[in-house]
Amino acid sequence: MRRAAPIFLMVLLAAFAWGCAPKGAPVASMPEASAPKWKPGDYWEFTGNNRSAFAVSDRMEVVSVGDEIVLRGRGDIGRQTTLAGDLSVTGTKGGKISYGVISGKDAYLIFPMKVGASQTFRHSATTPKGTQNYTMTVTVEAAEEVAVPAGTFKAFRLRVAKKNDTGWTGDYMMWYAPEVGYFVRISDTQGNQVSLVRYGR
Repeated sequence: MRRAAPIFLMVLLAAFAWGCAPKGAPVASMPEASAPKWKPGDYWEFTGNNRSAFAVSDRMEVVSVGDEIVLRGRGDIGRQTTLAGDLSVTGTKGGKISYGVISGKDAYLIFPMKVGASQTFRHSATTPKGTQNYTMTVTVEAAEEVAVPAGTFKAFRLRVAKKNDTGWTGDYMMWYAPEVGYFVRISDTQGNQVSLVRYGR
């Protein structure tokens, strides 16, 4: 009976360690990622939608490419993200929030993408409660292996630090997988998280 207590403690500690484990396993090294070459018809489906310009719908599809790139949610022109040729966001509509550029490039994607890269820009965000102006700093924090319903991918983890003109601060996380050419997981400050379910290229 004396051996039961140590065994129980070992099981308890193992369960605790598992519960505290990070969601993404670190990747020792990951080569720089170039900008993806999207084409009309490429799509990404998620477990839901959130505030991100890249997931205003549970299915985002490339409608057109060129000097301007259009992503549309479920074919609905009311759920659309427009990007410049360098993949910086120029505007969105639909979903839970709409964005507009104030200064700099509204770019969540930094290419070539590598750990340590960072950039700052300003934009406006409009919700039913009104419009706020934000300063956003995007930092590529780490390379991780991330498991989502669509599979397991090596991804760059980006942290988006937000601050608005009232002094409010917050952040959210985005995981970009070069293999997919898009984000495979997005988690925002309101606790909304979406994960990639399937994609086609």
